This record gives sequence, C-alpha cells and structure tokens, in this order.
Amino acid sequence: MDARLLTPKSWVYSRYMASTTVKLSVETRDRLLTYGGETHEATIIVALDALDAEQFWTQAEDAAAWQRSLSTDDHDRLAARDAAIDAAFDGIK
Repeated sequence: MDARLLTPKSWVYSRYMASTTVKLSVETRDRLLTYGGETHEATIIVALDALDAEQFWTQAEDAAAWQRSLSTDDHDRLAARDAAIDAAFDGIK
C-alpha cells in the first residue's frame, strides 16, 4: 500500500525535511517491518498519529469527567465566564 494514502504528512516530511538516523534494537526494527509500511518512516508516522489520537481522546475524556464532577455553582460560574468572553469577542471582525 502507498504510505502517502495512509499519512499525507509522510511524503511532506521525506521531501522537505532532512533525515536522521535512529538507533533501534534488531527486535524493534524487525517489529516495524511486520507492520508492512512502505518505509520505516511511514510505519512510524502511522504509529505516532495513532498515539496522538489516543492521547487526545484520553485528555478529552478526562476533561469531560472533570466537568461532570463540578458542582452546579462551579458549572454556572464557568458558563458565565465563557459567555462573558464570547460577548467580548462578538464585535470583533
């Protein structure tokens, strides 16, 4: 499979950025090969993108849990603060 279809960023990285060498154990290198990416870089980029997405959703779930834990007064206070900030920006174009 063409790695550019999986990760549009990978071809940008390889075309415009200098490359470097990363020391890996033979086991890690062989593990990368099992994922079948066109290049090691393409495989690493897919893995990093997946990790970024996982961390994003973990943070989003933590934030939602925090909001659910707020008292009614705290929730109302934050909603009023957000409304005041939104109103301050309403006139800006």
